[in-house]
Amino acid sequence: MERFKLVLQYDGKDFCGFQIQPNKRTVQGEVEKALEFLLKEKVKIYASGRTDAEVSALAQVAHFDTEKCVDEKKLEASLNAILPEDIAVTSVQKVDNSFDARFSVKRKTYQYRFYVSRYELPLLRGRALRINDYADVSLMNKACKFLLGEHDFKSFVARKSGKTDFVRTIYDAKIVELDDGMFAFEITGNGFLYNMVRIIFGTLIQVGYKKIEPSKVKDIIDAKDRTKAGKTMPAFALVLKNVEYL
Repeated sequence: MERFKLVLQYDGKDFCGFQIQPNKRTVQGEVEKALEFLLKEKVKIYASGRTDAEVSALAQVAHFDTEKCVDEKKLEASLNAILPEDIAVTSVQKVDNSFDARFSVKRKTYQYRFYVSRYELPLLRGRALRINDYADVSLMNKACKFLLGEHDFKSFVARKSGKTDFVRTIYDAKIVELDDGMFAFEITGNGFLYNMVRIIFGTLIQVGYKKIEPSKVKDIIDAKDRTKAGKTMPAFALVLKNVEYL
């Protein structure tokens, strides 16, 4: 039995999330179907984590095991030839059997993409969230520093998450300027709770609109109360940028 690591890029717009679900289109479902067609055996892939409906990925990582002899470059080319146009495999690599795409993760980076404008811009529609032009991005950046370090992020998790451990470590959090007039809230941590990034961004917007002070983010963290944080922002602007391993 040999293990292979996949790096996947996908546009989440038309998917019901990463994880396979009955009678729904998912990233896992499409990739497993393609692998089974090429390898002529039942294959299950295991990802670094689930992404929700409409969430995209620049570099999602997954692994699978197979009894077949696999040429990495040929498999990469073959997968990209038959996968739908909203999924691409950017890398296939043989790895040690101890590698686990989920449990070997050390750091993940997400981007929540947005732009500042009075009007919806057609070329950014569906790629980034519009926020009003009076938002102060510099204040949002000041608020980001209060996210750094190890905290209990219970204030920033969806109530239906089912989790009981809310402690996560954030290594970096900032607002960055991207191409085409877009910005992104970029956050790197050892793991993220259900809807955590989208709720944090919903809170940062309130800072940008000067409805709360940047330092108030610390108070919201300390409260461990979901009602104190901002609303959950739409999923379509969220992108899994990178997954890091040792």
